Amino acid sequence: MFFHSPTALFLFLPIAFTFYPLVESKSISASRIFLLIFSLIFYGFDHPWFIIPLLISAISDFFISKALIELDLSKSSRKYLLLISIIINIGLLIIFKYIPFIEESLSIFSFNETTSYFSTFDLILPAGISFYTFQTLSYVFDVYQGRLKVIPRLVDYLLYVCYFPQLVAGPILRPSDFFNEEGLCNIHSSRSSVFPGFRRICFGLFLKLCLADELARLNDIAFSADYSGISSLDAWTMAFGFGLQIYFDFSAYSHMAIGISEIIGLPIRENFSFPYLSKSATEFWRRWHISLSSWVNDYLYSFLNLRLPLWINGAIPLLLTWLVMGIWHGASWRFAFWGLINGIFVLSHRLFKHYFIKHYQASSLISWLITLFSIMSSWIYFRSTSWDQANYIFRALWVGDIALNLRENYYLFVFIFMIGSLLFGLSWQHKHNPTFTRIFRNKTISFLSCVFCLFFSMIFINRQVAFVYFQF
Repeated sequence: MFFHSPTALFLFLPIAFTFYPLVESKSISASRIFLLIFSLIFYGFDHPWFIIPLLISAISDFFISKALIELDLSKSSRKYLLLISIIINIGLLIIFKYIPFIEESLSIFSFNETTSYFSTFDLILPAGISFYTFQTLSYVFDVYQGRLKVIPRLVDYLLYVCYFPQLVAGPILRPSDFFNEEGLCNIHSSRSSVFPGFRRICFGLFLKLCLADELARLNDIAFSADYSGISSLDAWTMAFGFGLQIYFDFSAYSHMAIGISEIIGLPIRENFSFPYLSKSATEFWRRWHISLSSWVNDYLYSFLNLRLPLWINGAIPLLLTWLVMGIWHGASWRFAFWGLINGIFVLSHRLFKHYFIKHYQASSLISWLITLFSIMSSWIYFRSTSWDQANYIFRALWVGDIALNLRENYYLFVFIFMIGSLLFGLSWQHKHNPTFTRIFRNKTISFLSCVFCLFFSMIFINRQVAFVYFQF
């Protein structure tokens, strides 16, 4: 179920906000069970079988973690248990997500008989499978490395994995976000922040329904049209158009997830911090999907960095990490190439910072423009539907032709949304300035902003589309 659907907004969320604190006032244990059942119903409302792989991942990793904590196992036995957890979670991803990718890879080598066998598998991708497998794996990793000493109750652990605000697209919760040192769940209605949470939900709805979804329609038209005659201006508009769409879409989900969780009583960390204001690729990926970037750094890059050669400022572990990141985002070599491009951007900044910054200091404006246009150009491979389309549009970026071949309002929408985003981001970054502080903390302005966002969201609610990251 989508947060921005009428069923969620007018039925499910009011039930959660109303009944959870009432149940909690009677029994903490019952409130956890209530929230777990609610989360499973919310997640499996449209496709009930989605719950099966979710519970397989969660329950298997719970008992593996329990054995690692409570049993006196040899080092080899602990490694075997860790390997079983990895096999289960990666196996679920392969079954539901990566069979088409295997088919694509085998077709490159013309293994026709093998690809025809794989093509018989046509499974719907369970929403959020890439996120919750990461979350359960991180718990097992933390237990294996001794960072977690106490196993919570099964109900609390299942709630940690299935917690509906963040289940499908993050922010990815760490154990320390959800449990205290005694393994007890941190959710409590006494920590509820109703108006800040409601404000975040309104803002998220506006970003999703009024900005992301409207851009999505224009992007769909542009990317589905004949691309053989597009100009450089067309290609850059398409790159910026999708870059803005995915930012509005994904940050909208994070805003709503954080807002819903604030009302329930569990603060969640920020997941976006105006990434398009970044002055380097490194900074961009510290501001974009912060929970995923930090997860990959802590559990994948750090592991590879200790075990692979560090030639050319750690290029091998860095690029390999980004290759995995690309494939994680999508089961296609286009996504792998998108990951490598961004890895090269990060590596280029690392080399520049290490070797050239002593002799040449780029201005903030130049650094920002290089970063912005570099990141936007990479989104072409993320959004395109084929290699030929992606390569053609990417080459068109650099031709210099400024002819207008797309719908006229497409250019206008992208330009206005880009300028508006930058102005709001710059204003928010200066929120500690006395003038901006008075504006952002003014209750009347805050209330009117909520009314504005909610009013226009309700106008566009019947034009909703799925979140972009529900595909990954």
